[in-house]
Amino acid sequence: MNKVIEVKNVTLAFSPDCPPELNEINLEVWEGEFVCLLGPSGCGKSTLLRLITGALTPDAGEIKVFGGSKIPGWNRLSLVPQDSLLLPWRTVLENIMLPLELGNKGIEQEEMERKAHTALKLVNLRGVEHKYPHQLSGGMRQRVALARALVGEARVLILDEPFAALDAMTRDQLHLEILRIRSKTKFSSLMVTHNIFEAVFLADRIVVMGEKPGRILGEIKVDLAYPRNLKIRSTPVFAGLVGTVQDLLEQGWGGNHGA
Repeated sequence: MNKVIEVKNVTLAFSPDCPPELNEINLEVWEGEFVCLLGPSGCGKSTLLRLITGALTPDAGEIKVFGGSKIPGWNRLSLVPQDSLLLPWRTVLENIMLPLELGNKGIEQEEMERKAHTALKLVNLRGVEHKYPHQLSGGMRQRVALARALVGEARVLILDEPFAALDAMTRDQLHLEILRIRSKTKFSSLMVTHNIFEAVFLADRIVVMGEKPGRILGEIKVDLAYPRNLKIRSTPVFAGLVGTVQDLLEQGWGGNHGA
């Protein structure tokens, strides 16, 4: 099994006069693994994702994706943001095809449409191909954003709190969809969340961050069997994992270094 993401001793400060936003971060994601990055607001979770995707450059340290320091193309790593960021003037199908168009790989229009339809089917959406984003519910827009990320058959999905703005029922539905899609496509994923229950339900491993500065407090392996269903959240094993994550998370509140 290979590493798909490797972060080594990464430090970042937004200005020389400010304390570091992230301090000596070390993180690995292995092929086929689903890792949740969990921590309080402001601890630098999303900043770390921006570093991994190449939107920011660290002050110190090294980031490798698929073993290289150069960020790979759209068809290997895809981002699903908290806001779906769908283009309002494009239909659902056109939004999903956008990465294929930007990839400029010489794909014919008919093939792009076929791939977009396949991605829509994968996220369990049908009959919305010609609708516009404003005609969809929040949950449907997030499904379209997920389909857009999957259309190029990406090997790694970077998920930045993609379900945070959704109601509890819709969020549960999309959690199950993520697990179902993962069982079919075998993608690797790094997902940012501040929801402990979400992290335990979805992840193979949870990496917990503390704040002031942003740093890794530790990690918890989630030994829950697949396939997972919502009933597992009422089991003692699930509750125990939630408690373990909570205990670790509290060590980093308010800059407490465990003193």
